[in-house]
Amino acid sequence: MIRQALSDVGKGYVAAIHEGFSGHPLANTLRRDLPAYLRQSLGPDADGLLIEGSAGQGRWAEVPWVAFFEPSVTESATSGYYPVYLFSIATNQLHLSLNQGTTRVTEEFRSEALRVLKGRAELMRQRVADFRDGLPEMSISLGSAVGKLGRGYVAGHAIGKTYDLNNLPSEEVLLADLRHALEAYRELIFRGGLDFSGEASSTSDNPGGSIDEERRYRMHYRIERNSRAARLAKSHHGYTCQVCDFNFYTVYGDIGKDFIEAHHLKPISSLEAGTKVRYDVATDFAVLCSNCHRMVHRTTDPSDLQALRNSLQKK
Repeated sequence: MIRQALSDVGKGYVAAIHEGFSGHPLANTLRRDLPAYLRQSLGPDADGLLIEGSAGQGRWAEVPWVAFFEPSVTESATSGYYPVYLFSIATNQLHLSLNQGTTRVTEEFRSEALRVLKGRAELMRQRVADFRDGLPEMSISLGSAVGKLGRGYVAGHAIGKTYDLNNLPSEEVLLADLRHALEAYRELIFRGGLDFSGEASSTSDNPGGSIDEERRYRMHYRIERNSRAARLAKSHHGYTCQVCDFNFYTVYGDIGKDFIEAHHLKPISSLEAGTKVRYDVATDFAVLCSNCHRMVHRTTDPSDLQALRNSLQKK
């Protein structure tokens, strides 16, 4: 199913780009059908991931793609890092690539963007070096006539695997390679992603400990800062602190409307390298005022809101 869809895109794209873009069946395959096939085939391995495809915006893209986004890292192809299928029509190849969003980097670094992307790709490569056997390609080609976005993909590639679009491997091999790439992605997130600052935690509430404990703290706070998860949690739980009942709108008026902080309830100790991160807003998140949010992270179990309530009641 995946093999056929990938093959259809590769074989049909050259002809498609000479036809109308709006509503074209091949564009719909990339946007809708292929992501759905991938999610269905991956099963639980796709939990927590956004899967999106693109044939372009308003016109055919020079490099169509289907990408996998962990929302705590990025929710779009313009920023962050993610595994992606890149269709190289010029070279008749399909690249499974652990790559980066180029748009934000280009906006920030301009003429230095390619150098920055290459440096970040090398950092990613080092952090998941143990995955190179299954994802051996450390460079990709998208053809000599590729534009700025394509050059960004080439510079941003860390590790991956390249296939001949005329001779794709079996469904089983494609799925095994994809699962390996997703495992590398989740390990990369756990190991610091594109953070150049080393292993030290960014939060002063971290009590210290092993490197793995530091990494769990990083993951925990990354999840809480995830805008999508926070937005869904607030929509579900409302805007009144679930520990002290403080409501910013009641106290501050309009400037406090719809303000609250989302708190990730899963114990830090449960966050393991390479594991899937689920976002069940009903059970995995709470909403807290700023004070309670800070205080709950000073307790021995930040998932135990009742213990914090009890400490307030004693005062």
